[in-house]
Amino acid sequence: MKTVALSLSAVLLASSAAAQILNPAPAPGLWETQFKLSVNGQDMAAAMKNAMAAALKDVPSEQRAMAEQMMKAQGGAMMGGPQQECLSAETAKRRSDVRTMLADLQEDAPHCRYEPVKISGGTVSFKGRCNDPEGFSGDITGEMTMSSAKAWTGRWTGTGRMAGDMGGMPGLQVGPDGRVQMGWNGSGRWLAAACGNVKPE
Repeated sequence: MKTVALSLSAVLLASSAAAQILNPAPAPGLWETQFKLSVNGQDMAAAMKNAMAAALKDVPSEQRAMAEQMMKAQGGAMMGGPQQECLSAETAKRRSDVRTMLADLQEDAPHCRYEPVKISGGTVSFKGRCNDPEGFSGDITGEMTMSSAKAWTGRWTGTGRMAGDMGGMPGLQVGPDGRVQMGWNGSGRWLAAACGNVKPE
């Protein structure tokens, strides 16, 4: 009876571990990713561009051109424009493991905690909670799908409150209670096995 119980436990543990792996896994190589972030139904990238234009309108033309060039180079990722990244074989394997994938999300957003809700094939649905005294605090639900080894899509929504006024960006000021509805949609596609000048992660 003890042997049967131990065997059953081993099977359950193996099943649990297998259930944490997305299938298919992302292919190593050069990827292009992009996303769109909205706050209260309004495009965050458009609001940032409007805020930058307002801040630079009284700056002399030569200095404005330099500032716009610098912000374009540094702000592309924040504005959701296409970005390239190189996945090593090790990183690709890491991103197929739901536990490490969510751990990476938490590393990027240290005030948030995530946990998987359901894992099926190449799709993981998850939930989380953020408590940022200087940013967003609220509940998050999301889903990420590997539609193939060379393509993924993802989305999440967050409902809660935002500290401050979103940096004073036109159209994105929050109300007196700070309540916001946030939305994120992203996608990635594999470009090539060789990464060229893009350094691997």
